[in-house]
Amino acid sequence: MSESLQHVHKGLEGVIADTTAVSLIDGEAGRLYYRGYAVEELARKRFAEVMHLVVFGTLPDADRLQEVEDYLWIAGRLPPELAASLRQIARHGEHPMATLQAITSLLALEPPAISLGRSPQEEEALIVAARIPAAIATIYAALQDHPEHPYPSSRRYGERYLQLLHGRQPSPLEVSVFESAQILQLDHGFNASTFTARVVTSTLAPATSALSAAMGALYGPLHGAADQQALEMALEVGEPERAREFVAQCLATGRKVMGMGHREYRVVDPRSRMIRALAQQAAHRPEHIKLLDVLSAVDEAFIEQTREKRRTLRANLEFYKGVVYLALGIPKEFFTASFAAARVFGWVAHVMEQRQDNRIIRPTAHYVGPAPRALTQ
Repeated sequence: MSESLQHVHKGLEGVIADTTAVSLIDGEAGRLYYRGYAVEELARKRFAEVMHLVVFGTLPDADRLQEVEDYLWIAGRLPPELAASLRQIARHGEHPMATLQAITSLLALEPPAISLGRSPQEEEALIVAARIPAAIATIYAALQDHPEHPYPSSRRYGERYLQLLHGRQPSPLEVSVFESAQILQLDHGFNASTFTARVVTSTLAPATSALSAAMGALYGPLHGAADQQALEMALEVGEPERAREFVAQCLATGRKVMGMGHREYRVVDPRSRMIRALAQQAAHRPEHIKLLDVLSAVDEAFIEQTREKRRTLRANLEFYKGVVYLALGIPKEFFTASFAAARVFGWVAHVMEQRQDNRIIRPTAHYVGPAPRALTQ
């Protein structure tokens, strides 16, 4: 093997591609920080507070928080023509994430008469992020073949999101659980979708293009769509008593146990512990409690049956998240879209950061094809 080939890092694992001040992952200790604050502490705050920290670098005071929540409420309303077009696209779409990616680059059309005083590129990105919840609700209504619910009067992000989907007033517990879950998903280093956003931004393409590309990356089952697949796995297992047999079969055949393991963590993903606690708070219906029991049994069986491996895998954020979303009335087909509604603000932060000290991202490839040769007649 040549020396250059020895330095190929498949998947860019371990490669430091750039610097960031947005989030820090301590994989050895199992800790995650946004702008220096532990995510365990931040998850108790309002979503808009932590979003402001991730995007702008500071925790807002009360006046600034009100300004930001007013902005998200005003900017978050879809223009009527855009909503009508989205509804038509959604009816012909295969999956909500495919529709959401298709519309993302258009969500900044007809900007609202409000601003946070940022550059035009940043304002466009913020408008897209603010409108994602209404876009998701419009897609959901179209697929259910019912009209969208009236735009809520609530300025609070989590309350508005759940009202847009269901047309009812959520309980304080539902709002709190949802916002905590969304906070856990705001940012996570140079993950695939975030890195995609930075690559597109590095070409000086519009921020809307970067967000659309990131949306496509999140749709992958090895990234954001693992949440839906982990829930579907639990439905397949069916009973906690079948967990040991199911895990054994997966290990014997090489099938992935979705939601298990994360490249960044050598110990348990801290978000997994927190999302499991949120699932325990939210799961009140018998079917949701049963799903949580099934996932817990799979988790325990996986740990037991892989204990002797060199690197043990543990549950990540996606493993228990489906129970939280399902208990909040979010259908499994909309799990990844709801993930996107939070992570989009992390993408915005990275788009802004990339533009501050930009150089086009263009890695080198190690060629392994045929040697140079003449074309014979």
